[in-house]
Amino acid sequence: MTEDLEALRPAPVLETDRLLLRPFTAEELDAVAAGETAPHFSAGFPGAADVDFARESLLAGGYFFTESVYARMAVVEKATGQVVGTAGFVGPPIDDELEVVGSLTPEHRDRGYAQEGIAALLRVAFTHASVTGVRASVPGDNAPAAQALVAAGFVQRESPGLETDYFMPRPA
Repeated sequence: MTEDLEALRPAPVLETDRLLLRPFTAEELDAVAAGETAPHFSAGFPGAADVDFARESLLAGGYFFTESVYARMAVVEKATGQVVGTAGFVGPPIDDELEVVGSLTPEHRDRGYAQEGIAALLRVAFTHASVTGVRASVPGDNAPAAQALVAAGFVQRESPGLETDYFMPRPA
């Protein structure tokens, strides 16, 4: 029951030095699901994974789904006000673990944004007493994502699928 109440908590707006991670608006979610751009979307946003996420969100309950503390959020570059990607959680904890997920437009990679976003998400994840760890799955051909996770302190662990699984236990 506590987990159900946690999922209903509104998504926080997370701020890093250069980014805001905030819930998508209903209009943004509709545009992303349609694969459309908006004036405040960076070139290359939304990507295919972003479109899939938005469509799944609409099927799961629409804008309400993106307002949860466990939702994927818009990554906004503070200097430009543009949405440059997404970051958040796949959903509520499963087996006491949260799964992080995210994307950045190609022109916004290799700037340290992934590390900033991961650090902000970890701060949220470990405020929940029941969360024993955070995981992430990375396709084998996505070395930059794997590098960002390792730099944040994640370690690779055995996984049965085609993706590589990374894990960070709750800090002591």
